[in-house]
Amino acid sequence: MSDILDIAIVGGGVTGTYCAWRLTGDQGITGAKVAMFEYSDRIGGRLYTKTIPGMPNIAAELGGMRYIPPSEDNDASNQPMVSNLIDALGLPSHIFLMGNPKPGPDGQPIGEKDNIFFLRGKHLKMKEQSDPDKVPYNLSWNERGKSVNDLQVFAFDLLVPKNKRNSLDALMETTVFGHPLYTYGFWNLMSQTLSSEAYQFMKDAGGYDANVANANAVAQLPATEYANTSGFKAITGGYQRLPLTLAEKAAAQGTDIHMNRRISRIERDQDGLYLLTVVETETKLVYADLGGLREVTKDKEGMEPSIVKAKDIILALPRRSLELIEWVEWKQPDVKAMVSSVLIQDAFKLLLAYDYPWWEAQGLVAGRSITDLPVRQIYYFGTEEDQPHGEKGNTRSLLMASYNDITTVPFWKGLEKGAPFLGRLPEGVKGVAKEKSGSGEEGTPIPLAECIATDAMVSSAHSQILAVHGLVDVDKPYSAIYHDWSGDPYGGGWHEWKAGFRYDKLMPAIRQPVLKDRVFICGEAYSNNQGWVEGCLQTAEHVLLEKFNLPWPAYLAHLKDSQAEVLGP
Repeated sequence: MSDILDIAIVGGGVTGTYCAWRLTGDQGITGAKVAMFEYSDRIGGRLYTKTIPGMPNIAAELGGMRYIPPSEDNDASNQPMVSNLIDALGLPSHIFLMGNPKPGPDGQPIGEKDNIFFLRGKHLKMKEQSDPDKVPYNLSWNERGKSVNDLQVFAFDLLVPKNKRNSLDALMETTVFGHPLYTYGFWNLMSQTLSSEAYQFMKDAGGYDANVANANAVAQLPATEYANTSGFKAITGGYQRLPLTLAEKAAAQGTDIHMNRRISRIERDQDGLYLLTVVETETKLVYADLGGLREVTKDKEGMEPSIVKAKDIILALPRRSLELIEWVEWKQPDVKAMVSSVLIQDAFKLLLAYDYPWWEAQGLVAGRSITDLPVRQIYYFGTEEDQPHGEKGNTRSLLMASYNDITTVPFWKGLEKGAPFLGRLPEGVKGVAKEKSGSGEEGTPIPLAECIATDAMVSSAHSQILAVHGLVDVDKPYSAIYHDWSGDPYGGGWHEWKAGFRYDKLMPAIRQPVLKDRVFICGEAYSNNQGWVEGCLQTAEHVLLEKFNLPWPAYLAHLKDSQAEVLGP
């Protein structure tokens, strides 16, 4: 790495791998020396797919898991970049079911109608959320009979004229109660619009705390992810296949990919080149105090940092990862304000593997059930024998036992210490090797990952799941895996714009936060599609088109006329 790089890319998630793929491809910069540096030994960032012994064809998604394909009447709507990219790369995809696909009495798919709400100790089905006699919240007369999605639409209708909803600019110019809409936090605004019971109902039954978090009202008010009317898709084999494929193609095109390399500092020399201090890390299997294996990435002892020179830098990183790099420009007040303009939202996923899908006895096939208990959202992820290449007669099934964020993450953090959940190997199932080079014949049922589920964690989740389903007991899970995204270097699972920021003006500025420096930032954190891969690709493409003068990508050629709609601000 002694030669001068044309472009150094920091971060091996989907944003970094996409930039590397584009810059070195047929439409890239001919002859450019491009290198990518990834802190860990894993390509993917917050796309993190594992498989559990006994279920090789079910993707256990610890990070992002789905995307929204374009609608039939508008190929530029929803998430066109990720949809077209996945197709262009030839990655197989499938419908991400949000309910029972079997037809009901009306001949239409049952969907999520019979999935469960368990709120304030009361059971109801999702189709009953508009029944005021079933909903355990003391709603006002004009809120009764409205689903959580209806309540959000109701608030939007009260506050924003319909002719102001067609563009981000119009929403930013909208005034509510005498002040610009963007100056309000969503919770602050709802406290002036809906009853506290309605707000709590939206929070509890929506599944995500982030949907009603006190983030910028311009971003929050139009959000309607409470309803699963939009069709979702997923990459067969797991979402992590996307960055892995991009990295593989980028490497074949000449990108130097350096794993286990942490960028600790950025400086500039007298020739105007950037000096990146590179610290070598190592990812090792480590036994916890009470047993159990996990993968840990730390700085490698006894190794002196090296210096890499580059003409340009792309920081394909979330907010916390940016803050972990020492760069004098971060201290500039305007730059510091830009970087801190987003909330870092904690997120946590726990998946449990069962010998059979006991939930199907209640008509539950796919999608989610929702509760105000700490597990919050329970997703039914499928049975091995039902997968395209699944083994017939193999009934082992995967449950996302808890998908939660923000206020409930500390509950699970409090259960991280203690005896690890060791599980059990079902008969005839080969375990995971206890060493990365081992045979695995007498291994563990627990996949090797960055976090270890504890007995207390699994026991608590299993008990809460029973309560949600109104059951006394079912067979215990045989395997478990979880990930907490709140630790370094991620900082959180996703980001949301803070109240008070005109982020339509901020987004273009933060892509090059210091105009005299060719240091560029891209990723979902500072996008108009926060929490989605689409936001990663949008910001990356803005940087590639505007800062590196790359042509419009070939895989989006049919959407060239819709460029502004596809990329956003």
